[in-house]
Amino acid sequence: MHLKVFSVLLGITFFVECCAIWLIDHHISNIPMYNIFMLVEFWVYAWYYRLILKSKTPRKIINIFLWIYPLFWAIVVFWVFGINRWNSYLSVIGSFFTILFSVAYYYQLFTQPELARLDRTPEFWIATGLLLFYTCELPFMGTLNFLVKNYRHLAHQLITVLQVLDILMYSIFIYAFLCRTIIKK
Repeated sequence: MHLKVFSVLLGITFFVECCAIWLIDHHISNIPMYNIFMLVEFWVYAWYYRLILKSKTPRKIINIFLWIYPLFWAIVVFWVFGINRWNSYLSVIGSFFTILFSVAYYYQLFTQPELARLDRTPEFWIATGLLLFYTCELPFMGTLNFLVKNYRHLAHQLITVLQVLDILMYSIFIYAFLCRTIIKK
């Protein structure tokens, strides 16, 4: 079930990224779309982790996040930044909790009594991809408004680095979905 949930999010992400490229090509801002997508993206990550984490404490934190994040999103989007400005608060909070949930998964994985074959554990690879990307993305996206205003050239260079990390994350996701495949000789 959890891999299906994650697959649906990947499909939605692909659609959003294609729309973002189309909007930019037509000189239309894609910021409102990304502000809306952050609600879906981080909420589904939390739901995914709720499906795979077994410990009560992380699940309680996720349950609270699932209720509070949409409220936080609405307040920050409609009263603080507006829909047309990059919403760094959403990105920082969403990235922080995604990192936290990934670390909670690692803790669960490494404290379970039986050893897991990591090369055959898609959840491990998904958590690794998310942890790698959002750990690097968090400080950049949190300061993006400041960088664009004061250091536009640096912001563009860092976006290129972020795109490389994005490619790495999705490559890890591809491995996550292929790692269960058994190749017969």
